[in-house]
Amino acid sequence: MAAIIGKKEVMEAAQTSFISSTYWTDRIGPIAAITTIKKMIRKNVPKHLEKVGKLVQTGWKKLAEKNRLKINVGGIYPLSHFSFDYDNPLILKTLYTQLMLNEGFLATTAFLAAFSHKKEHVQKYLNATDKVFAIIAESIKKGNPEKYLKGPVCHSEFKRLA
Repeated sequence: MAAIIGKKEVMEAAQTSFISSTYWTDRIGPIAAITTIKKMIRKNVPKHLEKVGKLVQTGWKKLAEKNRLKINVGGIYPLSHFSFDYDNPLILKTLYTQLMLNEGFLATTAFLAAFSHKKEHVQKYLNATDKVFAIIAESIKKGNPEKYLKGPVCHSEFKRLA
C-alpha cells in the first residue's frame, strides 16, 4: 500500500495535471490493507513468524550436526537460509532440492515463514530434511554427490538472460 500525501498547496497543484493511480477510486485495496494490518496486530503475526523461523534454524543446525554436515545458517528467523560449507555448495544445494521433492517438499536452502505454518508442518519438514541430510552426508563421504543429480546444477545467483 502506498499513499501520496503533502501540504494542501502541493496536493492542490496535482488537480491541474493527470496522476495515474492503481487504486484511483477503488476502496477495496486500501480496506483490505487496513484489515490485514489489524489482523496482523491482533494475531501477533510477527511473533509467530519469528517462532517458526527459529524452529527451522535450530532444526537445521541440529540435523546438520547429527548427520555430520557442515552448513552455515543465517538470516532473521522469518527469512532463514543455510548454505553448505563445502567446495561444491551448488551441487549440494541442487541435491537438497531434488531430494526434498522426493519427500514431498518444494524446498531450497531458504525458508520463508508464513502465518499458516504450524509446529507440525515444521516437524514434517525437518523429518524430511533429516533423511535428505543423511543422503547428502553419505554422498559427500563417498566423494560423488554429483552422481546423485537427475538434472543440471542450479545457478549461483540471479543474472539477466539477455
